[in-house]
Amino acid sequence: MNEGQWVLAGTGQALRRLTIRGHGSRRATAISPVLTVGEVCRTLRKSRRQVYRYLRMQRLQPCARILGQWLVAKAEVDRFADDQVPGRLRAFFWDAQLSSLSVTHHRDFILARLLEFGDRQAARWVLRTYPRRALAAFLQGRGADVLSRRAWQFWASQVGLKAPRMPSRRVGAAVWRGIR
Repeated sequence: MNEGQWVLAGTGQALRRLTIRGHGSRRATAISPVLTVGEVCRTLRKSRRQVYRYLRMQRLQPCARILGQWLVAKAEVDRFADDQVPGRLRAFFWDAQLSSLSVTHHRDFILARLLEFGDRQAARWVLRTYPRRALAAFLQGRGADVLSRRAWQFWASQVGLKAPRMPSRRVGAAVWRGIR
């Protein structure tokens, strides 16, 4: 067997392990378990076309292609599933395609929507998904601009930030008093 050659442990539906032998030793390192594209579809509840689109866009990294069949490590599928916004929050993203949102890449957009318009279930998901430090950083940065004053003060109290003295939004009304 050549150095660095892939060896299958099972075929078809029985394929559960992919091993690689290297450095001249008989000992194999296992990448275990691996999923076929069909199994990835069932796990993620996505169509075959959508899974292939994720593979082509490199949002889902395959570990091998054997006999024309892509194989994806289960750990990669789990990582990908954790990076998605759950379908139960679809109502809060009326203008965005939920499958294209990434929890890490679109953090500010997701937090702005869910902190402003979210319900109790959305708040629970936000607190489980993002660490409090990330919420505090968002509130101190972009959150002050995109959240309403009431929402900002509520979430600032949740993460332990002191509320700064925010100017009243009625300051601009004084400009229009003298004009008739």
